[in-house]
Amino acid sequence: MQIRIIQWNISFMSKIPKIVEFIRKNITENCIVNLQEVTDDSFNFIKENLSDNAAFSLIHRPPGRFEGKNRKMGVATLCFGGSIEKSSLLNESVFPDRTLITEVSMDKRIINIFAFHSLTGCDYKKAKSSNFASIVSFLNSNEKIDFFSCDANEPNADSINDEQMTFYDNQDKGKNAQMLFGDNKAHCLTDSYKQYVRKTGEELSDGFTFITGKTKRRYDHIYHNQIWEVINAKSLYKESLEASSDHAMVICDYTTNN
Repeated sequence: MQIRIIQWNISFMSKIPKIVEFIRKNITENCIVNLQEVTDDSFNFIKENLSDNAAFSLIHRPPGRFEGKNRKMGVATLCFGGSIEKSSLLNESVFPDRTLITEVSMDKRIINIFAFHSLTGCDYKKAKSSNFASIVSFLNSNEKIDFFSCDANEPNADSINDEQMTFYDNQDKGKNAQMLFGDNKAHCLTDSYKQYVRKTGEELSDGFTFITGKTKRRYDHIYHNQIWEVINAKSLYKESLEASSDHAMVICDYTTNN
């Protein structure tokens, strides 16, 4: 079986028709698409014009009447070539509406997906690190997760060597982010893009997904369970900006014999 996973923070300020067309250009027969910064209006447009086989975090936890725009940006998962059987939130997290757990039926097998959008350290500090602790606890106790993807707003400095990565100090000296993405991982999933460039000899820096000032960052990630083998990985920064987002779409293809 082969499958494509797409990770993309589409930006709540994007032009949704352009977003839909760019997703359409990149989906394959068996494909799961995880999106962040999805509003109610953008989700409805995506369902009507791309796929109604979709789950959305704000359906499970709608924003309150007096809550601001930070509670009006959810996570969506789209499925092509299969069906979403059920979805839920990680209710233990600080912002459950920025998480989405889906169970997908595809090619006579169940695929378990987790997607999330990290809080920003500049706005939330300790809440960001606490959120990472909740997420890594979930992944640590759920070994059946096949894939997770996210806009993590991490790391501070990337490296092909996990022990050389650095993370922002969100009143924890980067400890909790390190348990998700660094050399002290507390879960069993693998950084797909990094594993791919290790095999091919390509430059990890070519996989940047966001720019702060003049610094290229790899903030957007896809991780996979060891039963899957990554056979292709790419980050489409320039094309994603042309499609009106400020983050790169990340695409990884996988195969499995299980």
